[in-house]
Parts: sequence; structure tokens; C-alpha cells
Amino acid sequence: MAPNPCATRWNSWFSAVQYHSEHFKLYKEFIEMEIKVSGSRAPQSVERLHEMLQKEDMAQCLQVQLSIMADKCERILQLLDIFQSRKPITTKVFDYFEDLQMNFTANKELQYESCAEHFEGLDVHHATKTHILNLVHLAYSNAEEKLTKYMSEGQPAINFLREVRVFDPHYISFMEDSVSGYTHIPGFSAVPNDEFDAYFQRLGPAALKASACGVVDLDVFWDGLLERLPVLSALAKRYKDVIVNSADAERSKSLYKLVLSSRRRSITNSNLKALVFLYHNQRLTSGVFERDELKIDCGPDSEDEVEDSLDT
Repeated sequence: MAPNPCATRWNSWFSAVQYHSEHFKLYKEFIEMEIKVSGSRAPQSVERLHEMLQKEDMAQCLQVQLSIMADKCERILQLLDIFQSRKPITTKVFDYFEDLQMNFTANKELQYESCAEHFEGLDVHHATKTHILNLVHLAYSNAEEKLTKYMSEGQPAINFLREVRVFDPHYISFMEDSVSGYTHIPGFSAVPNDEFDAYFQRLGPAALKASACGVVDLDVFWDGLLERLPVLSALAKRYKDVIVNSADAERSKSLYKLVLSSRRRSITNSNLKALVFLYHNQRLTSGVFERDELKIDCGPDSEDEVEDSLDT
């Protein structure tokens, strides 16, 4: 079955595009069979698809657009998986934004020669080719404009994300070489100059040189510097693992972390009480409260006896 795009799962839309691009050549025959089997009972959506696929120019145009999008969205899918994961990437976020911005800039000026493979085997008119390339340009221009706006005024922590890279030795050669250059990291002004200079000039470059493929394990690195660089290490350990997304923040701080699961986007104030009540009933039917009361009455060492008494 084709992936079902979901408004709260951004990558599902691109996954659907990739699926439809891969199976597009099968759709014409499949829709014709559906029309033949269903007859007058065929849904309007199927009839509309049948009408579109019978027009050779339109069918080829759709096939090329899907093919280009399925190819070009791979990088976006990778980043969505990264941003939606629970793996801390605080020191890399700003670079991911910049890389995506460059990707949009390069693709909005897409020339026919660089995407000729998507037209292979198809007799597409020149006007159709131009129309498709114009659509690609418009899509990437809009995406670039929105990302640029987000990075300049839409993301309030953008300066923090730019500066927090200093805690990864991989980036220090591109960063400000003084404590005063990091005004958007809370508490950074308290870092002694001798600590910062020791990290920036000796310890950071040495760790990078000794690392495999230029990748430093930040947990091991900063744990090893707790005594030598106590203030800077404490800040690094605090900010390098800042919670990745708002869902993790909810789950880690809220008393309702069991309730606010993957369904949190559909929960409102009006149905939250009802959902908590359902969880309460579930605990009652499972015997959780009885076990807790028996453990309190019988003592912490009588767990096996409690289980046996409930079973009987």
C-alpha cells in the first residue's frame, strides 16, 4: 500500500512521492482495470485519475515531476529524520540549516542538463520541459525564502545555535576566539579566559587531531576535562545535549508524560480529563492499586506473597 501522508508526519509526504514515482508506470493499467471492474460505481477520484492518465502529455508531465521530486527530496527526508529523532544534535543544527539553504539555492537554478535523466524514454515537448523546470524553480525559491526568513527572524534561538557549536572541537577553527564573542550562550561570560584559551588553542585542536575521521566523542571529551576546565566543561555538558524537540520537553517535565504520547497533537483541554480518567480505570482493572496497597501493608519484602494472593 502507498504511504498515507499525515499532517503531523512531515516525511510521510515525501515518502508517498517516492512510492508513487517508483510505481507510476503501473498506474495506468491499474486504473483502467478499476474502471472496468467498477463500471458506473467507480469513485470520482478514480475517474479523474483515469481521465488524467489517458492524456499522454499530462501523464508524462506528472511522471517527470514525481521523478524529480522523489530524487531531490532525499536530503530533506534525511534531515527530517535527524530533527525528529531523540539523538542530541545541538552543536550541528546550525550547519544543517546552512547546508539545506545551500541545497535550495543550488536546485532553484536547476538546468535541463542536470536533470535530463528524469526525461529519458519520454517524448516530452520543449514547452512542457520548460514548464516543469519553472515549477522546480518556483518550489525551491519559495522554500529558500521561507528558510531564510526562519533563520533570520523566525527562530528565536538561532544565535544560540550558531554559537553553541563552540563546544565541538570540529568547529573551533571557524568560531570567535574570545569569551566576549559568545553573548547568546547563558553563563558563558563567566568562563575564565585561561580556560577558554586552553581549550581553543591546545586541547580542542589536539582532540580533533587524535580523533578518527575528525569526529570527537563530546561526552568523553568534556568528561575528561571536568577538572582542568571546570566552568567551560559544565557549560558544555549542559548545552551540548539540549532537548531536541518540544515533544521530548513535554515528556521529560510533565506529570502527564504517559498521557502525552505520540497522540499529544490530538489532545485538547476538553478531552484531557477524560483520557486521564480512562488511564485511571485501566490501572484499576489491572490491579495496580491493589498491589501497591498490599505492598504497603505487608512490607517491601513481601512482593512474591502479594502476587500469589492476587492470583488466588
